[in-house]
Amino acid sequence: MHATDLHLEPNEASDLCRVFSPDVLARHGWDRAFVTVLDETTAEDALAVLVHDAGAALDEGWSARRIHADAGLSAGKTEDAEACAAYDGYVYLLGSQFGKKAGPLSAKRSWIARVPEQSLAGEGPVSMEIVRFRFGLHRAVNDALADVDLLPVGGLGRQAYVEATIARGQLKAKSWDGTIRPADHPINVEAAEFRANGNLLLGLRYPVTADGNPLLVELENVGELFDDPDAVPRCGKVWILGDAGSVEAPAGLRALDTRGGDVFDAVVGDLDASGKSATVLADHPEGARAESEHIRFELPPEGGVVGSKVVHHFGDVRRVEGVAVDDDGHAHYVIDEEGHVALRTLVFD
Repeated sequence: MHATDLHLEPNEASDLCRVFSPDVLARHGWDRAFVTVLDETTAEDALAVLVHDAGAALDEGWSARRIHADAGLSAGKTEDAEACAAYDGYVYLLGSQFGKKAGPLSAKRSWIARVPEQSLAGEGPVSMEIVRFRFGLHRAVNDALADVDLLPVGGLGRQAYVEATIARGQLKAKSWDGTIRPADHPINVEAAEFRANGNLLLGLRYPVTADGNPLLVELENVGELFDDPDAVPRCGKVWILGDAGSVEAPAGLRALDTRGGDVFDAVVGDLDASGKSATVLADHPEGARAESEHIRFELPPEGGVVGSKVVHHFGDVRRVEGVAVDDDGHAHYVIDEEGHVALRTLVFD
């Protein structure tokens, strides 16, 4: 396992996705390139491109480039980027849809954005489109999970995330008032990847099933959300990773990657970071127990329970935030470590 300090500020990176065609890579003297997102800033300042010099050893030759985009009228109105994915000429970013660790849920975290992939390779301006959901994705995911037996929210979480958000919407007559309902679960999206059909697979860190298994929900109308200002998110199929996590150590999704064929790599781990007064862990202290693992699975076409196999177990390394497998089969991970962001590469013979 090779490790490289990426020298990124702020030091909170999430997710990885592969970018650029072979000819673009060759033109710049690179052989690998990934996008990651930084979650302690606005969407327009959240992008970073990680590139590797062609011919360099995998433990050398890496550099990180911050990307600053023009978000137009949406500038400054978003926060907490947690996932990224590339599809059909665009790189997409997704907000967590969640809130701070003590609540309430935040509309500034309820968004999706995209930038042209090719613009990330150059030195020129990058234009960003942002769709602000105003909890529309929260509503769509909760509706999709209506028939799933979920880990109960808990008294503190219901008060901090659900009741407090409903009260704020009513008090301030927010446009999203009524979107969040008393029986809802707060959702924390930390992983996303496109299927071949163009639908976006969302990986939830929270909630999980009552048995502690991670959940995947399919967002069906990504393109429509950018093309039609009146469109609302539409979620359909749900998959459960049935052999990841347990009642004693529930596990949520932290990252997703695919090389096609509905076969996905994922990182699963704890429900929230311990030692940071997280409301989720105050209700469910067992949610801090799951260790991080890289797993691989194939989706059945109609949803349901999915089996997976473990690719790598990270032991004491907990804050594994992203995974991307390159064309040589080597796995790359972005990891938040104390004071810096590291890229680690697991080389397979």
